[in-house]
Amino acid sequence: MLKLSALTVLLVLGNTATAFAACPSAVPGTTVEAIRANEQRVICLQREIANNSQMQKYEIEINRLDTSIQRLELQRRFDNLPRPMPIPVPVTPKF
Repeated sequence: MLKLSALTVLLVLGNTATAFAACPSAVPGTTVEAIRANEQRVICLQREIANNSQMQKYEIEINRLDTSIQRLELQRRFDNLPRPMPIPVPVTPKF
């Protein structure tokens, strides 16, 4: 459970780091231009995070499918193993 929580935090931090790199930096000030620029920056950040989240969903789905394929291949290999012959039980005739 702890690993899952740590992985989630890392994924969120990774998403925001790439989003900050792709979008313009914040513009200081309270002028109309600064506010518009910051609004566009927020929209850009939201789009980048949405795109990254979608890509992560795809990666998770691909990993899940890959695991399923590996499980099926392993099951097929197991099914193709030679089966031991049953040992016949000697029958003694009763008179």
